[in-house]
Amino acid sequence: MKHIASLVTRFPILCFVLALCLAAPFLIQLPGIQTVDNVDYFTVEDDPDVAFYQSIKDTFGDDEFFVIAFSSPDLFTSPRLHMIAAITQELETIPEVREVQSLANVDYIHGEEEYFEVRPFLERIPEDAPGLGILRKQALDNPLYVGNLISADGETTALVVFPKAHDAEDGSFRKRLLDQTEAVLSKHEELAGRFHLAGWTVTNLSLSQYMKSDVAVFIPVTYLFITLTIWLFFRNIRLTLLALANISVCTGATMGLFPLLGITLNNVTTIVPPLVMALALADSVHIFAHLDKKLLDNDRSPAKALEIILQRVITPCFLTSVTTAVGFISLTVSDIPPIKEFGYVASVGMIFEFLFSFLLLPPLMLMCKPETIYSDQRQEVGMSAFLNRLSTFVQNHARAITAVVALLVLGAVWAASTIRVETNLLEYFKSSSPLRQELSYIEPRLSGVGTVDISVKADERDALRDPAKLAVIESVQNFALTLPGVDRTMSFVDFLKDMNMSFHNEDQAFYITPESRELVSQYLLLYDSDDMDEFITPEYDQARILIRISEHSSAGQAKLIDALRTFIDQHEHDGLQIRVTGRAVQDVNTIDVLVWGQVESLALAAAVITFIMFLALRSLVTGALSLIPNLFPIIINFGIMGLLGIPLNTSTALISVVALGIAVDDTIHFLTEYNRRRAENLPMREALRRTTVEKGTAICASSLILVIGFSVLMLSSFVPTISFGGLSAVIMITALIGDLIVLPAAMLSFQGKSG
Repeated sequence: MKHIASLVTRFPILCFVLALCLAAPFLIQLPGIQTVDNVDYFTVEDDPDVAFYQSIKDTFGDDEFFVIAFSSPDLFTSPRLHMIAAITQELETIPEVREVQSLANVDYIHGEEEYFEVRPFLERIPEDAPGLGILRKQALDNPLYVGNLISADGETTALVVFPKAHDAEDGSFRKRLLDQTEAVLSKHEELAGRFHLAGWTVTNLSLSQYMKSDVAVFIPVTYLFITLTIWLFFRNIRLTLLALANISVCTGATMGLFPLLGITLNNVTTIVPPLVMALALADSVHIFAHLDKKLLDNDRSPAKALEIILQRVITPCFLTSVTTAVGFISLTVSDIPPIKEFGYVASVGMIFEFLFSFLLLPPLMLMCKPETIYSDQRQEVGMSAFLNRLSTFVQNHARAITAVVALLVLGAVWAASTIRVETNLLEYFKSSSPLRQELSYIEPRLSGVGTVDISVKADERDALRDPAKLAVIESVQNFALTLPGVDRTMSFVDFLKDMNMSFHNEDQAFYITPESRELVSQYLLLYDSDDMDEFITPEYDQARILIRISEHSSAGQAKLIDALRTFIDQHEHDGLQIRVTGRAVQDVNTIDVLVWGQVESLALAAAVITFIMFLALRSLVTGALSLIPNLFPIIINFGIMGLLGIPLNTSTALISVVALGIAVDDTIHFLTEYNRRRAENLPMREALRRTTVEKGTAICASSLILVIGFSVLMLSSFVPTISFGGLSAVIMITALIGDLIVLPAAMLSFQGKSG
């Protein structure tokens, strides 16, 4: 490593050109970075449940939908009914729309004794009050409509829009669809008032839009805060500009990987830019912290002075880059593509960060006049005095500090045991967000916009005309309606029951499954409509039960799914193959794989980083002690999550792995300097004091930079990003405490007062 320091200072122009040549292929890729207007990428790779769910969508059509709702106490008036019909027709002309369901085009089954007919519900819109009253009663008496197309009080109606199947690579599909939908609705707002939109299409787009707004905020704000931080610590405009140049090239090269690897900016990878900026600056700070004018004494050349500085910091900086990269690369064992992509890009970013900090930054420093960047560090008496007092305090109270930390860790472990493992998509958005307000409006009036599907499959054609098998489907539906969070269920059995009631002169007592196979066949022959196509195959050998849910917590959804599976397993199937599937199953599987994947990544990262620390420090005892300040912030983080009720979810699960890779950085700098002092035959206490004073400024500066880098994420409107940023910032603070207080106290407590 020290040869690199000599090479850079002897041939600065060559290294500068080499750095630019390394960066150029990546920087020219920056215009090719793509963002996506969906979050379809957040699924588990090679998951059999995902494959089965896709087969159900291939059979019955994509189950994605969104609801357009509006309310009026005078909903059943001629102008408003004509408006519903007009909106329905206009929405059906949108190229991205597969189907629209509303009162205007839904089929209505009307019958008399031994006869029924199927016609559009709004085949004719009455102009007189009595006719409109009859229409209202027919809508509210129809179980197929209530909770789906109209509220129970008859004052809210819904248009359900089903998008066409589309290529997953078409990232702007949902944005185009919703933009055109808004254009249609805007023409009718005067009569309808406010329209409310909710459903997976809307949620998916909202998630991606938050990501785009985050990118627009994160990078400029991070630049601003980093500039202020460098100025605060070094009060030198040239060092500030040099640092900005270095982090710009590091971040630009890292972002250039996105188009080269076919990776898009999404809700996970959007964290990469501020993270790389903060970590790139950390190495710059450790170099700047050694720019002491005393190195220029005895007519030493600027190149030689810089060589001494680089030789002193290059090994710990290399180790910090490696350990941080290990923390990130451990994420690539995840089965979730965006997590894996984050691991790849961030780990390569750490390689860039090291290379440019030692190939690009030093030549730039040598282009400056020495007196403009070197300082008399004896003037920094304030910080040195503080660090001196801190070291004295720690040494005088080492055992007491160790005992307090031990109690704190035990308390944090207990608090961590209370952490909930769940993802609540609704809570990803602030309570004031439009999406939550729309959901709060629609779901209580109609039904939840979440879905669980149940596949029912028979071994032979026409098997699902058998009333016994229909009874199995109905029993599953009836059980599902008893579960918390389930608002309504629907299957082709509901259509048969409606036909049976109409066949018996609309007598509610006959809203039951037909008694014979022959009667079922007769009804199906008379029913000339495609409304059932999404619930039964033409061969009548496979059916789908749709369950609408308003439960948004993955833990609640998991209980619901487990209850359904238990009921299905414990009851007679009459030869049917029944399987729970749907978007909720996919989401529950994703959070489960994500959380346990992070446990695996954390264990892998911890093992590799520990091995690296033992090799680098060449001491089993010191290597073991190095684990204390690295595990301390992670344990405290989990304790804080438990105390504050913050769940382990798709964002907070990433924190520990990322934090472990970063927190070890300053520990390496501290222990490397400590070993150097001990090699000078200094006693332990004096070595610790000098290490604290020498490295304390750089450690404090780099920690503050990381706190700022992560705190920038709290400017997001997206709750998971806020949680990630806030908790990571806290970890950086506790890591600083671990390095300057906990580690020295532990070393003194376990290795004695002498030495």
